[in-house]
Amino acid sequence: MLKDTVDITGGESIAAYQGLLVTGSLDGNLVAFDKHNFSIRWSVPCPPNSHGIQCRILGLRSVDENTLYGVEEHCRLFRYRDGLWTWLLDENNAALKNLKPGLFNDLVVVGNMVYITDSFQHNPTKHPLQRFFSFENSGRILGYNLENGEIGTIAEGLYLPNGIELHSDNQSLLIAECSMYRISRLDIATKQIRSFQAHTYGAVDNIRRSKDGGYWVGISATRFTSSFWSLPDFLALHPKFRSLLTNKVFLPLILLYHGIFGSGPALYKMDGEGNPLRIVIDENKLTNTIAFSQAHETDRSLFVGTPFAGKVFIFPNLY
Repeated sequence: MLKDTVDITGGESIAAYQGLLVTGSLDGNLVAFDKHNFSIRWSVPCPPNSHGIQCRILGLRSVDENTLYGVEEHCRLFRYRDGLWTWLLDENNAALKNLKPGLFNDLVVVGNMVYITDSFQHNPTKHPLQRFFSFENSGRILGYNLENGEIGTIAEGLYLPNGIELHSDNQSLLIAECSMYRISRLDIATKQIRSFQAHTYGAVDNIRRSKDGGYWVGISATRFTSSFWSLPDFLALHPKFRSLLTNKVFLPLILLYHGIFGSGPALYKMDGEGNPLRIVIDENKLTNTIAFSQAHETDRSLFVGTPFAGKVFIFPNLY
């Protein structure tokens, strides 16, 4: 079913901007490409932070044809409009420093609020994959007020929250808890969290609404198959093995295992109640990646980002 690709490495999140599609590349650029012939139109570097560290854009949202909001991995929030970068949150923000964020992963803009997934609290001694396999629940949803610049914690105790999306009721948020293989629902008014989809097809990476009211979910590691043991599922049942394997020595071997024996990345669509409607699994590994991230619908095609491969993938007529 794969239609075509765009040569961009590490383009996870995709958004519309001035008639084009844009994504963030692994080398720290904001890259725009044509949604019809898939050619790259322009690429601009995302400014490094005050310590000179190059950023990587992980989440993007367009609020109108000329305005983007985005987050990058070093816990910065920006607005991009007509070539101008405006940093709304960065490492010099005192209130943000006090929150000790670890990794900004995705965002959604609702009125004058920007809701951000902070996947885990800052801990320089731990690799992000260690957080994934050890089932750490230090993840949070942060809320930034565009009017007064205030930042605060909306929800906490989450298991590596990654993608976030506004539910069609416009009163709640859907949160992809990546390491727990589930999607939770956060009531914006009460800040109460409840289950939305308790058992997903794998490690849920991102969520985006479909034009017909459903949701596309990207999977970065599928679960058990007849010939494949899902290590997160296995480690959840065996804490002693979990403490042994979740260190920097074994992490490359874990990734290699998933790459060789895994059943490939997946996308699935669900309705407004969390019921699955269809699933697309790259069982033949045509995409040569272990992860799908965010899906973006446009012109009867589905553009799919990935954190690892050197491509943005285009699937035809999937919705």
